Amino acid sequence: MALFTLASCSSAEDGIEGPEVEEGGAAEAIDTDDAVADSPGDVPGEDSEADRQVVTTASAVVEVDNTREASQSVLDQVVGVGGHVEAREENTDDDGRPTHARLTVRVPAEDLNDVIESLESVGDVTELSESARDVTGTVRDLDARIEALQTSADRLIEIMGEADTAEELLQVETTLSERQADLESLQAERNALGDQVSMSTLHVTLSTEPVSEVEADGFMGGLQTGWNGLVGFINAVLVITGAALPWFAVFAVPAGIAIVLIRKRMHRRRPKVAPVCEGSTGPQPEPRPVPEEADPVNEATPADGQTDRH
Repeated sequence: MALFTLASCSSAEDGIEGPEVEEGGAAEAIDTDDAVADSPGDVPGEDSEADRQVVTTASAVVEVDNTREASQSVLDQVVGVGGHVEAREENTDDDGRPTHARLTVRVPAEDLNDVIESLESVGDVTELSESARDVTGTVRDLDARIEALQTSADRLIEIMGEADTAEELLQVETTLSERQADLESLQAERNALGDQVSMSTLHVTLSTEPVSEVEADGFMGGLQTGWNGLVGFINAVLVITGAALPWFAVFAVPAGIAIVLIRKRMHRRRPKVAPVCEGSTGPQPEPRPVPEEADPVNEATPADGQTDRH
């Protein structure tokens, strides 16, 4: 009976819990399927692609007949699409004729390719480069931080209106000023980044003559290589000299003092010389040896056979 009772209870419990688990699992599966069905995979991809923030920069070198006329033509095309000029530079030769011109223009990102293609009508495009930098993550981060700071500033304004004491009001105002300063800084950064995204930068170099490269194996190439080597050597010498001058100034004073002390010490050890008589220019005569005592007999005898006449 005990075994029968336990078996009946176990079967009853299994019968109760089984449908609940299955119903819960089915409900969870239905919810998951509905969520997947409600969010198709292609739409988020399309949205992220459309929301991409890209900073585009391009540069071109164009050979033209007249740089001044070509510059004006490029400017007209830029202004025509809603762009503007950021920088302009022109160079002339000795006769005053324009030979080179450099332009930095900003054009709408969607019109950049059209402006680049229009350069073919100005002259011969010899060089062209374009680069793109994706700043989508930076833009989203700035937007999130700006939104958080704006919410915090709004909340502080509400708290400031509910402040009871002057101390609380002053504290809230200080915090609010800091929040607003950070908010304005982030907004300025976001606006600058948004301007780079919406307006692409184009550098245009206009020249009346092609840029000629010197061959490394020719005479001019060897001359240029030698000149570059000489200039590099002179620069290296100047750099080394400039680096050594401070050390020379530091060690020059102790070295000079040491040289003076050594010379004084050598002067003291030099032997003394006997004084020379005034007026004598030649070498001094050697002292005569002292003569020995003469023999009295020999001294009385006249020398050389001479007789005493006295």
